[in-house]
Amino acid sequence: MDSNVDVYELLGVAAEASEKELTKAYRVKALQYHPDKNRDNPDAVKLFHDIKEAYDMLSNPQLRSEYDEKRRAAAAKRQRLDALSGQRKRMKSELEKDEREARQARDQERARAQQQMHDEAARLRDEAQRDQARRDKRMREHMQKMRKAEEEAEQTANMMSDVDELDRTVRVRWDTSTHAHDRESLTRVFTAFGELEEVVVAPTPHSEQGRRRQTAAATASALLVYKSVAAAHALMNARLAGPELSTFERFWAAGAEPQSVRDISGVGAPNIPAGGGDSAVRRQVHLPKLADIDVRILPGANMSFADFESLTLMRMRMHQSTSSQLPAI
Repeated sequence: MDSNVDVYELLGVAAEASEKELTKAYRVKALQYHPDKNRDNPDAVKLFHDIKEAYDMLSNPQLRSEYDEKRRAAAAKRQRLDALSGQRKRMKSELEKDEREARQARDQERARAQQQMHDEAARLRDEAQRDQARRDKRMREHMQKMRKAEEEAEQTANMMSDVDELDRTVRVRWDTSTHAHDRESLTRVFTAFGELEEVVVAPTPHSEQGRRRQTAAATASALLVYKSVAAAHALMNARLAGPELSTFERFWAAGAEPQSVRDISGVGAPNIPAGGGDSAVRRQVHLPKLADIDVRILPGANMSFADFESLTLMRMRMHQSTSSQLPAI
């Protein structure tokens, strides 16, 4: 018989059953599970023998007492195990509850962190857009200022360049005994102040008297025609002259600073009506008639250069003037 089988349950009686109750229960069970009556049940023989052993053990007071003691000990052990099992179940339940709460807290914290990241990204995106808008605005304002400055510079340049050729001409003189210059060397030296339209070097006199005067004077002259009166003004007002520039004497070809230069540098640009173009009114100093020019009063002038100056001024007048026809000499 299996030691785990409860003999009282096998006989169907309580643990406090009397001898008479045990005998009665045995007879009923023995008749119920007798092999002759259960030929089709292969377990009937074993069960019949287990019932017989259970009755024999409970019929013996000593064996019954020992079995009851073991049975009580086993019942107490089961109770302890059941109590421990219940405690384990409670602990397991509490652990699962704590784990669920911790998981929920982690999920909530993760959701808050994701929301904060989303909000921060949106804030940075908005701030970047505002910064870009400010940069675009500053760029537009800068471009407007640059365009305005370019327009003003172009207007000033046009005003400076749209003056009589004589106002843009500077006469230079140098000592031929120590320095020799030609058109190329003069262009190289004086292009530093602005773009030159033409460089006219005084020709060598053909007459014997002119050669003697040139040898005695040991000087040569040239006219520098700039495209802009600002360049001519820069040359005439250069203070820190280099080693090459210091060898030249400089004079306005007109004999004095032109009125157009004084208008630009002293008073400012003339008022130009809206629309500009050909209708813009600009102050100009008109060339005097050749007959009115006294070459002797020109700074650095000499009589040997008079014919050359007269011819040069005539060429300049004919080249510059488009509004009137000058008389030929």
